[in-house]
Amino acid sequence: MGKYRELVFNITLITIGSILYVWALYCCGIGIDWRVFLILLAFAIILDNLGIMYTDIKLSLSPTIGITTFLIFGTVGAATLMVSSVMFDTIVVRKKIKNGLLNGGMFSIAYLVAGWFYEFIGGKIGIVSFSQIKYILSYVIISFLLNNFILYYALKVQGKILFKEYWNESVLLELGTYIVMIPVSLLLAYIYFKHGLLFFVLSLTPLIFIAYAFRMIRDLIKANKRLNAIYEMVKMINSKLELEQILDTIIEVISQVVSISAAAIYLTDSNGVATLVKSIGNREGEESFKSFKKNYFKDEGIIGKCISSNKTIVIKDLKQDKRFLKEQFLHNYGSVVVSPLRSSGSTIGCLAVLHVDTNVFDEDSVKIIEIIVDQASVAIINAKRYYEVTKKSITDPLTKTYNRRYFNDALMENIMRADETSEPVSLIMFDLDNFKLINDTYGHLVGDEVLKEVAKRIKNNVRSDDIVARFGGEEFAVILPKLTAEQAYMIAERIRNEVSSRPIRTDKGDIYVTITGGVADYPEKADSAEKLISHADRALYAGGKSKGRNKIAIYEV
Repeated sequence: MGKYRELVFNITLITIGSILYVWALYCCGIGIDWRVFLILLAFAIILDNLGIMYTDIKLSLSPTIGITTFLIFGTVGAATLMVSSVMFDTIVVRKKIKNGLLNGGMFSIAYLVAGWFYEFIGGKIGIVSFSQIKYILSYVIISFLLNNFILYYALKVQGKILFKEYWNESVLLELGTYIVMIPVSLLLAYIYFKHGLLFFVLSLTPLIFIAYAFRMIRDLIKANKRLNAIYEMVKMINSKLELEQILDTIIEVISQVVSISAAAIYLTDSNGVATLVKSIGNREGEESFKSFKKNYFKDEGIIGKCISSNKTIVIKDLKQDKRFLKEQFLHNYGSVVVSPLRSSGSTIGCLAVLHVDTNVFDEDSVKIIEIIVDQASVAIINAKRYYEVTKKSITDPLTKTYNRRYFNDALMENIMRADETSEPVSLIMFDLDNFKLINDTYGHLVGDEVLKEVAKRIKNNVRSDDIVARFGGEEFAVILPKLTAEQAYMIAERIRNEVSSRPIRTDKGDIYVTITGGVADYPEKADSAEKLISHADRALYAGGKSKGRNKIAIYEV
């Protein structure tokens, strides 16, 4: 669907642009001095070539020539010059035929419509005076808005990521250049009409130096952004310890300094298998993050190759490079960089950065990606260590359920949340029946195996947001948010049946065990965390154990 929509948009844009231009030529003609026009075109092409690539948007001072041409020759002449300039830059210089045709269609629509609007509201061609400034401003504003509107939608249908802050920043930067371009255009047109061709050409020359200065300033800003990105990564290492936050920050920082259409982070497990842990991409097109393969074995595909070689893989043109033809998701993109995440010289994963266009990632882009990835590796290792330490502190080492300390904190948190949302929270207390007899008969090692299996069966029969904890000895507790005691009773019965219906296999043979449970809820059957535990425990013993075990009972007020 994404490719079809892009195709329809491209054909529509090129067709409308072509029809408008041919119709304008037929009705109005060009009406230009070709000698002057070719000089202006040469300067426009030079200024386009000195333009600044801002993510997927190119900013240049060539509209100065376009506005000047408009003031001298009118609507069709200006549209002809701007279309010719942008198509030459895109098709001849940058070798992108499709984009050249699209840019031609966009510029044709923008500059023709803006020119006709200018004439409609009373603007005059060939006159440069203060009385014309309001009309000239309308011409500039209309062409600017149309260009940006069409460009924004064109990038979206092409599956490119439009980060809001970049789009806003590029638009503001372009508006800033118009502060220079509009008065310069007025001055150039005035010089043409008053002082002749030679002085006019000499007056055009400083534009090249101004464009070069803008480019130098942009390079300094770009370098500063990249230094800030590295600083952000270092700051993250010292501040963020949650892996998910770190992965989000890595993607965010990369997107600030490199133009991307999609990105993915893979981390390896103890067997060397790389698993997708984070990805972004346009959800509407084939460039969707869903196209990323979830797992890679050693040497498998571009991800496995990067991890096994421990080297960055850069492919500037995926349409020409034949090494990874079997990689289905790469078919949607034009260029890719895959850089390894390292710890103590070993690869722990990789970052893949992709763009739908070819030849996007230059040496500077690759270098900054590698620097950020090196910093990111340290942050990821720190997060993993923090997670392991944290998990050990809240996990029962035998059953891998939560421990009593975590249970107490979680129960209080859920009760406070229940107060805020006016929703119930239930608690099930479980106790293995005759567990002491199992220990005495088979030994404590077998008893441990029984506890682990019972814990596993309990966890397999609750929801993902339910909390299973070892309360002590052979007792387990389950916190069930948003459920009444009656609803929790159904889950407790399911667990009881799962535990008692089939034996637990041990080194000493199959052992059948049963479990008894008590259920209470907050705030219906208890008004505090302490009473909720007490009432569930009372239901366990008074309603279950005292009536023959292997039963579930709800606390009755």
